[in-house]
Amino acid sequence: MKGCKVIILDIPLLFETKMDRWTNPVIVVWVDPKVQIERLISRDGCSEEQARNRINAQLALDWKKSEADIVIDNSGSLDDTKQQFQEVLTKVSEPLTWKERLRSRDGLISVVVCTAVGILLAQKNLL
Repeated sequence: MKGCKVIILDIPLLFETKMDRWTNPVIVVWVDPKVQIERLISRDGCSEEQARNRINAQLALDWKKSEADIVIDNSGSLDDTKQQFQEVLTKVSEPLTWKERLRSRDGLISVVVCTAVGILLAQKNLL
C-alpha cells in the first residue's frame, strides 16, 4: 500500500462493522431496491424471499447512501457505472488540500516529526 495515491476497499458491511470511521471518502455504490433484488436472484439463483432476507440483514442502502461522501448510482447499465467510477477515481486522485494532507497518514507523521524536532531544538536552546 505504500506509495499508492488511492486504495479502494470493497467492504459490503463497511457501516455495520464501523469501518467507515477509518476510510475517507466513503463511496457507496447504490442501486434501486427492485433492481438489487432482480440482480441478486439472477446472480445467485435464489428465490425472491431469500434475496429479500439477505438484503434485509444489512443496513438499508438508502441509509448508507445518506451517510456516504460520494454515491455511484448502479441502477443503469454497466457502462454508466464504469463512467461514474472513472469520474470518482479522477476526483479522489486529485492532490489533497492542506487540511486533507494534515489529516492523512503522511501529514500526521510530518506533524509528529516537526513537533519532536521543535521540542529538541527548544530544549537545546534552553540549556
